[in-house]
Amino acid sequence: MRKIIIVAGEESGDMYASNIINNFSEQENIKFYGMGSSKMKKTKAELLVDSSSLSVVGFFEILKIYPKLLKALNIMKKSVDIINPDLLILIDYQEFNMKLAKYAKSKGVKVLFYISPQVWAWRENRIKNIKDCVDEMAVIFPFEEKYYKKHGLKSTYVGHPLVGNNSYKKKYSKEANHIGFFPGSRLNEVKKHIPIINDVINLIHKRNPKERFIIANSENIDEKIYEENFSNKDYVEIITNENIYKTIDMCKVALAASGTITLQIALKKVPMCVFYKLSNPTYLIAKLLVKTKFISLVNIVLEKKAVHEFIQGDASSENIYSEIDKLINNMSYRNEMINNLDLLEKKLLNDSSKVTIYDLVKSIL
Repeated sequence: MRKIIIVAGEESGDMYASNIINNFSEQENIKFYGMGSSKMKKTKAELLVDSSSLSVVGFFEILKIYPKLLKALNIMKKSVDIINPDLLILIDYQEFNMKLAKYAKSKGVKVLFYISPQVWAWRENRIKNIKDCVDEMAVIFPFEEKYYKKHGLKSTYVGHPLVGNNSYKKKYSKEANHIGFFPGSRLNEVKKHIPIINDVINLIHKRNPKERFIIANSENIDEKIYEENFSNKDYVEIITNENIYKTIDMCKVALAASGTITLQIALKKVPMCVFYKLSNPTYLIAKLLVKTKFISLVNIVLEKKAVHEFIQGDASSENIYSEIDKLINNMSYRNEMINNLDLLEKKLLNDSSKVTIYDLVKSIL
């Protein structure tokens, strides 16, 4: 019996982890153990740690949940000792996962890191630690494979997981007539983004009462968090969908927090703008460290400003309202963006690797 421990701390990582587990579920000679949340709970893996409350953004914000993180890390270290896995798969969540990687490596356990820490974007000095603790990187962008190999680290390009299946190609809704809001999957970012979303909705509703709105909620977040601002608005619907593409399909335009969701919206060809709000101290530090020109994955992959980004002070209701209005009513502007989103899909598909993450896991085992 082969034993694999798989670790995901973010909602997107939980989705990728569940895909890996489900792909191997028919093989009786492989047993999975994991740290994950809503999607991993629905697989055959034995859940060791529920990561639902362990996802935050920010240098200072992480201090608030540090005791929880430390407890989870200790459980996972003990699990490495007890289970003695044939392979440890770490997905994104790099601060936590690199600590676990170091421990596993000291115990002689093979470590595969899937979804690369963005060392090419900020804190490049982390590369040495990665080389010391990770046996192989499974990367999702072609340039990452070249980057790691240049630094002497074994890496394999496995293609982007979002284009690995046809989920985004299916049509789930006949009418895309809502304005959609995607506030994020972490509780602290959702709390920061709700007031902005509320102000934007109030502004749009005041100027066009016929508009209808959707707010997409993560399976890991209680919908009650939205009650204070939206319970009295019958033109706003809070939706928690296991398949996010079902929610996206209902939208004619979207406002999304920076993250994997921007690529998912882009793959559905829904015109959008991106926003993000951090605490001021965290924002100032991030501004000093981050080397990339853009924060949204859509713009980073396309290497141009295909979608508008509203960050920190720019994320005002007036700014966002103007962009949403333009995306709905200015057809040439809207079509230009759809063409750019089409280019993104083609780029991800054309870059598809012949080696999948499943092939790589099999070869390591």
